[in-house]
Amino acid sequence: MKHLSEQVFTAIRETVVTANTGTAYTVDGAKGTIFDLTLTGNCAFTFLAATSGGQFTLLLKQDGTGSRTVTWPSSVRWPGGTAPVITATAGRTDVVSFVCDGTYWLGFLGGQNFNRA
Repeated sequence: MKHLSEQVFTAIRETVVTANTGTAYTVDGAKGTIFDLTLTGNCAFTFLAATSGGQFTLLLKQDGTGSRTVTWPSSVRWPGGTAPVITATAGRTDVVSFVCDGTYWLGFLGGQNFNRA
């Protein structure tokens, strides 16, 4: 039996999709699992059909204007029933992740106000 210090771990590499959102953006889990998105307008999101165990993460960066807002699909459920308010500061990034229970996308905030300049 090997000790933990002798174990070899293989890194998992996720597929990253980089895009600008405009005022509407569809998240397609078949294209990636990490979406590095610049909010270039107040954006209404659409998530494709929920499959149990599906998951993805959004890196939501405010453009140079900032104060962009998001509207989440009705299929998303948040802790306590309340969606987070995203950071409004221009150039700042929030991390939001989702996992599917087969019916709903369960959303949770991974962090806010990151400076990735």
